[in-house]
Amino acid sequence: MTAVQSVIMGAIQGITEFLPISSSAHLIIVPWFFHIQDGNINKLTYDVVLHLGTLVAILFVYGKRFARVVVEGVIDFRNGHGKDSLLAKLIIATIPAGVAGFLAQHMIETYLRTPFIVAYMLAFVSILMIIAERIHVDRTNLSYPVAIAIGIAQAVALVPGTSRSGATITMAMLLGLKRNEAVDFSFMLSIPIIFGTALYEIRHFQYHGEGVGIYVYGALSAFVFGALSLNFLIKYLKKHTLDIFAYYRIGLALVILLASL
Repeated sequence: MTAVQSVIMGAIQGITEFLPISSSAHLIIVPWFFHIQDGNINKLTYDVVLHLGTLVAILFVYGKRFARVVVEGVIDFRNGHGKDSLLAKLIIATIPAGVAGFLAQHMIETYLRTPFIVAYMLAFVSILMIIAERIHVDRTNLSYPVAIAIGIAQAVALVPGTSRSGATITMAMLLGLKRNEAVDFSFMLSIPIIFGTALYEIRHFQYHGEGVGIYVYGALSAFVFGALSLNFLIKYLKKHTLDIFAYYRIGLALVILLASL
């Protein structure tokens, strides 16, 4: 892997981690399309630094808000009404993906990273995104059942081709949250998951003093493009629907199926 290729991979990680178009699908396709080889790096270590780059990106955008939620939640718990806090709902919603990732990650990586599964999930979630933008449901507050359902959607997003943001935002909208509320909860919910993923993978961290630039360029690229894409998505979804992302996903699914024939 060259420095330029590392920047490309970091950009893909940063952009697709937050846009609802599936990072796993793109991280499978892009290396194949650009003939990117990773023989000169430790792949697991490289994955760690990319996740750290996206973690810093989301903290850059949502860090203050997330910290405020944590502080207010702790105060609420101390005052005896923590169950009504947003922090409590974030904790509950984080559990499904945490458990699924711990128990099923090996199975997912071994059996579900196939072109058909990726293409199917790209298309399936796209249809749900289109439906979520068109059906009229009664508006609701963020209750525990809604938070748990969004958490389950985040767990399902471990399947390649799904998209964590796509699944959680869509589920929230289908259950009656406004689009901007769905976006905010989705990305605050992603902070503990991205942090947990980086923490879990850091056990694989191995570095012997060679090719440091490859890792640095990848991490910086993931951070810069992650922050830019997240800010773009927040502003875009204030005035527009998820449709453009859904149609892109369907097109990508068709490309993957045709390329795998």
